[in-house]
Amino acid sequence: MKPEGAALSHKRVLRASEAIRRELGVILDRKLADPRIGMVTVTRVDLSEDLRYAKVFVSFLGDDEERDESLRLRPEQGRSQQDELAHALRFRVAPELTFLIDDSSKNYIRISSVLKDIQEEDSEGRSEQPDEDDGGESQEDTGSA
Repeated sequence: MKPEGAALSHKRVLRASEAIRRELGVILDRKLADPRIGMVTVTRVDLSEDLRYAKVFVSFLGDDEERDESLRLRPEQGRSQQDELAHALRFRVAPELTFLIDDSSKNYIRISSVLKDIQEEDSEGRSEQPDEDDGGESQEDTGSA
């Protein structure tokens, strides 16, 4: 009987995590608009089994300075975000929110850039090598037309 209950509990946590992710996205985007805070996207929420603690992974649009400023201002609004979240999702008590930076998009861009550079270097290396079938000489070099 325990595995079945654990599976139901896990599904409940996943559903609650997704609901929190969606609602926090709305709260951060529309309801708590602060011009000092850049555009924020909630990418993932990891919720504890007892639903008391949530790690909220966010990504920011902008440079590192804007991101740091947004993170510095985030704790000032933390309690109101929890209250808004509890009200919107009809939780008696909203989980304690901890905001963490999700750098996966930045890593994706960096990896994509490295792969593109490698591909360009590879194609340049191929174009600089002479053809092996004619010994590196073109028809113009041999004088034949």
